[in-house]
Amino acid sequence: MEQNHLPMHHDPLLVGTSFFIAIFASYAALVVIRRLRQGNRSPLWLWMGAFTYGMGVWAMHFTAMTALRLENLLVSYDPLLTLVSVLLAILGAAAAFQMVRRPKVGGLGVLGAGFFLGTGIGAMHYTGMLAMQLDAKLSFNPPLVALSLLVAIALGTFGMWTLTSPAFDRVPMRNLLTATLTGLAIPLMHYTAMLAVRFTPNPDTPHAQVVLQGLLSLNLFILLAVALSALPLFAGFLLDSASDHGLEVET
Repeated sequence: MEQNHLPMHHDPLLVGTSFFIAIFASYAALVVIRRLRQGNRSPLWLWMGAFTYGMGVWAMHFTAMTALRLENLLVSYDPLLTLVSVLLAILGAAAAFQMVRRPKVGGLGVLGAGFFLGTGIGAMHYTGMLAMQLDAKLSFNPPLVALSLLVAIALGTFGMWTLTSPAFDRVPMRNLLTATLTGLAIPLMHYTAMLAVRFTPNPDTPHAQVVLQGLLSLNLFILLAVALSALPLFAGFLLDSASDHGLEVET
């Protein structure tokens, strides 16, 4: 018996916003990674970078989910699973950044960092999908699920390579290139994964209640996540300014 899957649509403006959030958060995280690679051994910088990237993954995901339109279907999210999803993204980023924090990183380190970065994105996405509460059953296409994970890992690995390889030392706007690659790993994984999911109406499940306050809270959390992602940029700017001022005083 053929199942009647619900049609899915996405708001183009929010889709574009989700790409911007991902690249912006990645660029902010690069400020932290750069300090780690310059010899700063404080674990605070590692976790700040992981938090920044993880919150960027979370903000991108739920911006994209806000962009999703399912006809005649209301959606809410389980708070505990939503929290677990962002923790997985942070832990994946922390493991990746730990592997590239040294000034010199070998090929295995780059591959390992890309693997953890990509799997962290994937774990966040699919846990976030399981957190959905709605009058429909979710089913996944295994080959497309695997493809979505490969997209995240491949782009994450390429991004870590551009970050650590001396071959890119003279590439103009190297940080922007790395931020774009590691940032694109998030939405391209997400939208590939959305091709893998099918929503099938299930009238036997309890109706999910979504009220305006709940949607407003979600959007406020997204804005908060983006704002928090900007903190490393601000901190890095202050530290660089202080360093430059110190050099001027010495000379």
